[in-house]
Amino acid sequence: MEIEIERELMEAPSPTPPDIGESQFEKMLGEAMTSIDGLMLVIVTDSDRVPVIREALAVFHEPQFEEALIDKCYDAFDDIRKLHVGSSDIMTLFYDAMQVVQFRVGPYYGTIVCDYITSTDKGHNLTNMGMVHNLVDRIRDFLNILSKVSKEGERA
Repeated sequence: MEIEIERELMEAPSPTPPDIGESQFEKMLGEAMTSIDGLMLVIVTDSDRVPVIREALAVFHEPQFEEALIDKCYDAFDDIRKLHVGSSDIMTLFYDAMQVVQFRVGPYYGTIVCDYITSTDKGHNLTNMGMVHNLVDRIRDFLNILSKVSKEGERA
């Protein structure tokens, strides 16, 4: 009898985990891309500048611009560290008609690009930077957890 049960268990398809597919974090990023007017790009890289997270509008395809922003992010945080002027982990910058928020959490560097002025059915509006900074906080919380898990994995 036990052999039959074992055989049935071995031949049965493995249950599908409930979290298969899009994670809660990916859902949150996708919702942010559609709900925050003007949000064009969210990219997070590791210390080797390899993208860990990338979410962008379909019309935003500027690899050279992304590369330049990532370089600026690393350079700015490196300069802050070298000058000992503080421990800022979030910067908001303006490039022409765009607002760029760059941040650092452990070995991760993030860049968010927004249109400064968005066009809607009701006219032109400024991007809601409060919502953008709320998104930054949520991403930073996720990266803090990821950093802790990575450190624990290195110890094991």
